Amino acid sequence: MDALKEDIDEAKNRLEAWWDHEIIDRPVISYYFPRNELSIAAFIDIIFFNWYLAKNPDGIEKAVTSFESRAQHLNYGGESIPSFIPYYGAGIIAAVFGAVSKFQSQTVWLSRPTSPNDIVALLENVKLNADNLWYSRLLRITEHAAKQSHGNYQVSVTDLGGILDILSSFLGPKEVILTMKRRPDIIDTCREILLEKTLKIYDDLQNIISKYNDGCNAWLNVWNKKRWYPIQCDFCAMLNPTWFKRFALPDIIAQAAHMDYSIYHLDGPNALVHLDDLLSIPELTGIQWVPGDGREPMGHEKWYPVYKKIQAVGKNIVNTVTPARLSTMYRNFDPKGLFLRSVFFDKDFTDFYLPTFIAGDGGRIIEKGIEWGENKNLMSKTDFNTFIQNNEMQIENMNLDKLHQEINRKLKKNKKE
Repeated sequence: MDALKEDIDEAKNRLEAWWDHEIIDRPVISYYFPRNELSIAAFIDIIFFNWYLAKNPDGIEKAVTSFESRAQHLNYGGESIPSFIPYYGAGIIAAVFGAVSKFQSQTVWLSRPTSPNDIVALLENVKLNADNLWYSRLLRITEHAAKQSHGNYQVSVTDLGGILDILSSFLGPKEVILTMKRRPDIIDTCREILLEKTLKIYDDLQNIISKYNDGCNAWLNVWNKKRWYPIQCDFCAMLNPTWFKRFALPDIIAQAAHMDYSIYHLDGPNALVHLDDLLSIPELTGIQWVPGDGREPMGHEKWYPVYKKIQAVGKNIVNTVTPARLSTMYRNFDPKGLFLRSVFFDKDFTDFYLPTFIAGDGGRIIEKGIEWGENKNLMSKTDFNTFIQNNEMQIENMNLDKLHQEINRKLKKNKKE
């Protein structure tokens, strides 16, 4: 297959510097837009998680060939690295320990109801060998994908999940909390078993990938020359700070120490209370803060104090933001250690919104258009032409029809808000 990204060496050099909180020639930025032949549905499917393997656990050949076919029609801009992830759902490692994986309602549910009295024996008896269906499946499928890549794209370690998240697949959230209170020794023993075996699975999968690929990647899709992984504990949203320190933080520290680099996936407003504890971990490289409630997404001004706190202690930030928020973030925060990703459904919109350091307009023309037409529900074609003439704007190579449409879309949205 043809190379998916011609400037991949330059992108990797910038990413290596980013992990070390440095800048070579410009800030890093990751963006995508489809070529004409790729449908919007296929475009979204290839950038975000594809559910094919969750529905067809051994269908790796079709999953890989489908990725390769569609990836040819995707533009990987900036520091976006073409990557295939053998994705079975978040926390598929629970299946290695015997949980049943069920695809339903566009997600994967992992469950095996187990009593606290039986959970330690169940986890201890799990062997990571050829007789373990899901362990051997993950090794086999990762090897097939990495070997098939021929160095044209990266293969990522699958989504492993958090230690307490995996445990919750067996005990259930309520029973985990009750057992923490009544029998904390059971929780501690389970954590020890899960941590040891999860790290071994990570090493086994990355060792396979390293035979065929340059570097390391994961579902967060921030390539690294050395080993890293996005650490998470979604269960921590249910824990108060004291219990977080007692039952979650030690495993997060151990995972971060096991890697060369690491990013913590902080998910949901109830988890934000643990930010200070996470920032105190020297081995943790950065934070991905996902608000999760849908009202104020990543990059929203409401979260600026959170980002400033993260940067104040020298940690990196990973964000996926709307095109309109890209340049605003770069203008408001130190570009060192700032990784922003955005998705464009049309090449013309990259001209409108990409930051000026990567030859975009940084949203300036649209911002001026919104300011000029702030008292209007919509800007007529005549008004638009007058706006362009009055401002004597240099808009070489821009699609004026789409620019007009985008200004009107933003005006209409602002009126509703």
